[in-house]
Amino acid sequence: MFLTQLTEEIRKHGEGDIALVRKAYNFARKIHNGQKRISGEDYIVHLENTALTLAELGIDEKTIAAGLLHDSVEDNKTDLETIKKEFGEEVAFLINAVTKISKLQIMDYNENQAESIRKMLLSASEDIRVILIKLADRLDNMNSLKYFNEEKQKRIAKETMDIYVPLAYRIGLNKIKSELEDLSFKILNPGIYYGIKNKLTKKKKARESYLKGIKEMIEEKLKDNFKNIEIESRSKYFYSIYKKMLEKNSSFDQIYDKLALRIITEKVGDCYSILGIIHSLWKPIPKEFDDYIANPKPNLYQSLHTVVVGPDKELVEFQIRTREMHNIAEEGIAAHWQYKKVSGDEKFDKKLSWLKQVFSFGDKNGKTFINALKLDLFSDKIFVFTPKGDVIELVKGSTILDFAYAVHSGLGEKCTGGKVNDKFVNMKYELDNGDLVEIITSKLQKPSNDWLKFVKTPKARVKIREAIRARKEIPTRMSPILNKNAEKSGNLILADVKKANVKIARCCDPLPGDDIIGFVSRTNKVLVHKYDCSKIKAITKKRINVEWNNNLDFPVSLDVVAIDKVGLLAEIMNIIASRGVNIKKANLNTIERNVAELNVVLEKANLEEIRELIEIIRKVADVKKVSIR
Repeated sequence: MFLTQLTEEIRKHGEGDIALVRKAYNFARKIHNGQKRISGEDYIVHLENTALTLAELGIDEKTIAAGLLHDSVEDNKTDLETIKKEFGEEVAFLINAVTKISKLQIMDYNENQAESIRKMLLSASEDIRVILIKLADRLDNMNSLKYFNEEKQKRIAKETMDIYVPLAYRIGLNKIKSELEDLSFKILNPGIYYGIKNKLTKKKKARESYLKGIKEMIEEKLKDNFKNIEIESRSKYFYSIYKKMLEKNSSFDQIYDKLALRIITEKVGDCYSILGIIHSLWKPIPKEFDDYIANPKPNLYQSLHTVVVGPDKELVEFQIRTREMHNIAEEGIAAHWQYKKVSGDEKFDKKLSWLKQVFSFGDKNGKTFINALKLDLFSDKIFVFTPKGDVIELVKGSTILDFAYAVHSGLGEKCTGGKVNDKFVNMKYELDNGDLVEIITSKLQKPSNDWLKFVKTPKARVKIREAIRARKEIPTRMSPILNKNAEKSGNLILADVKKANVKIARCCDPLPGDDIIGFVSRTNKVLVHKYDCSKIKAITKKRINVEWNNNLDFPVSLDVVAIDKVGLLAEIMNIIASRGVNIKKANLNTIERNVAELNVVLEKANLEEIRELIEIIRKVADVKKVSIR
């Protein structure tokens, strides 16, 4: 019975490899035979529901097969080699990725971790289909949450609202997003949830009758000029009503879009024509019109939204969109590769231009678009766990030692190695997404210059140098360089010279965390270069030790040179603000034709934050140079 239902759902989206899905289902039934859920029902029901959700998205059969088998390795019902032998490399890859994410224990979850966990899930997945399987899995688990105790229900509901709902929204799965929101809302705010539900239930018959009349009026107006029009009443999710009540500071009775209709047509031009007809029938509310066709939402959502004063002065919301827009609104990323099959690559890629910062299209003309859809938003980052379940964000290529310093500098100084996923490794071991890391220490351990050869993070490099310098007991004459622009640069660098005037060499523009060396003149002017700068071979002035000062309690100035363009200042301001760094002041000046220099003064940012900011700003289009003062 289930296989028939699943097959019918798959065939709604085209012919597929039904044999593979049947084989996966029979295999899952066999290995999970006798296993029960906490509800008492057979475990296979969870796998059936997960697979059916994926099939409704129109996703490929290999992903559906992986959905049926996604718990098989984690529950030790079989091994990856058997999966690979029976179902192929691709299905095995998906199951392995889902298993890896499932093993990431979020033991002490709190909302401050939500963004890091979302990044970690995206980064660890590599393939968007892994996230789709996880969302389908979470949706069914949320439907079974009533069988757990109240504390666990609330913890899982909060985690779902903070992590999985934003993920579903980010990839355009609006239906799954809304269902997860309502399931979480019911647990986290049961009083408000059931209050809204009861009020909607009481008015249900009157609402349906009213909308039926509106629908008939519109059908009569449109029937002669528009073909294949579909008009449907739109049920509002409870959480969306509650959210709008909060946004507008309104009562339930004041929220107008409880009465809502959706019109689905064939062409974009038809959407605007139908909008005009609706506005000719009923008076529109100007402030409640949104054109998401001309200005799509970040997750590619497109539709026209309008609110009109209908018969009996009732407010009615309309959504008007094409069939393609509707499918993408409901199915998000899952709908994209369906339209890839009928659209030209160039046109399709333009429509997905926003995704270029998230996805890497490896196969421009391959057989399956989804195979090329790889996550690349956090390709320069990894996310790993402490034994307590805290998420630590590091740069790609970071080692055990980088991790230790990221947790605490004292832990880094005593680090001798570690355990990654219960396996012993040395300090140089490079970490990967989702690793569970435990540091091994020794009281006899001390930082050395050799450590600087393999650590990747600025924090680790600075702390190692500080420890080495302290152990060597550098003379107390080490004092801050006093720059003429003290307000801007403060005590940015420490040096073996008193009352010196420092300048950063523009030939190499050293940045916080770089190995640096100073050259001092007879008048105590110091020029600071990168240690590997090609220019220093020709310098005959006295060399001195210089170090970055990590204890910054003063403003630091950044200079950004870029092609002058509208929005440059706002774009860079947004980047800085998103990193949580305060801006004291900013100035934009044109220094030559089409070239501008932006000076930004940052308040109390540490060296690691400054270094990361510079690396991000350098990637902004048309930015030519970033330096510090």
